[in-house]
Amino acid sequence: MDYFDLTPASVPSSNSSGSSNSTGRGRGPPGHNPTQLQHALISLADGQDDHATPVSTPLDGPGVTTSISTAFHPSLSIDDANPDVVLVSVDGVHFYTHRHRLLAISSNRMGNLLPSPGAVVSPPLLAVVPVPHPSEVVNVLLHIIYGLSCAQYLPTLETVEAAVDSLSLLYGVSVAALAAPGMPLFTLIHSFAPVRPLDAYALAAHHAMEDLAVTISSHLLAYNLARLPDTAAEKMGPIYLKRLFLLHQSRIVALRNILFKPPAVHLPVTGCGQENQQMMMRAWALAVAQLVWDVLPSVSTSALQALLEPIGASMNCPLCIAALQCRVQEVVYEWSAVKRTI
Repeated sequence: MDYFDLTPASVPSSNSSGSSNSTGRGRGPPGHNPTQLQHALISLADGQDDHATPVSTPLDGPGVTTSISTAFHPSLSIDDANPDVVLVSVDGVHFYTHRHRLLAISSNRMGNLLPSPGAVVSPPLLAVVPVPHPSEVVNVLLHIIYGLSCAQYLPTLETVEAAVDSLSLLYGVSVAALAAPGMPLFTLIHSFAPVRPLDAYALAAHHAMEDLAVTISSHLLAYNLARLPDTAAEKMGPIYLKRLFLLHQSRIVALRNILFKPPAVHLPVTGCGQENQQMMMRAWALAVAQLVWDVLPSVSTSALQALLEPIGASMNCPLCIAALQCRVQEVVYEWSAVKRTI
């Protein structure tokens, strides 16, 4: 994650015009000057995206800076509420969040880091809570909780997995409910499917993200399951592992059943009798045998056409050629209709 460093001169003093708390932008953590913090962030607002990378602003004295996320900053108002909980990552980045949002999505008060909803804190303070994750993970974790896209940060799959695992195992969040089609988490994990389909599928399977696992499974049709690592098999679990194997097996069986049906024969005509048609049948059987021997469940319809259409190159009978072309089109149609997902 990138950072922007603000020099002390860039932070307005507490005596400057409009520096009172009437801005309604939220409070800084205990021991910090909230007016300086608010003005520092407001001065960046015109040039920074709401979900930009963290900034560093000097709050603790000369030479000391506090890194603050500009996606989750003190001025972030959600549901007409200002931030009241600051999550501090292990590398010192401060994320300003909302207690009611965290409690609403967590079944264990964020790993018992937060008081119960009925607890009364007097006087009300901005709670500062350290969390055992680097800022990259906390950033993704909070975007998931708030239902926001974090694709602009280009997080790695390892970072996304760490955030998802933490939400599920530590903070009592049902990540499967947050990974429904169309939601940011679904889109984020699915973006890894073209380049890392096995890891993305294992992550979705591990957390029972059904719709996501089904969608990603189509990217694994070309994967050789004989080379499946034990770690990936263990992560996805027996149910989703079995479904993946059954997908491969069912498509191979379906393709063989489709191909084993030869082209139709016609009544003997001048120049093309039964012997000539038997030659076409043998040519079809030979091509099919070569194809099904090492075919992958991912074989495309265009590849099937390229392998079957040359059978008619040596044919002179227009009826045989027409029967062959008709059968190839039937193969293409039937194969395209076979299920491609678990």
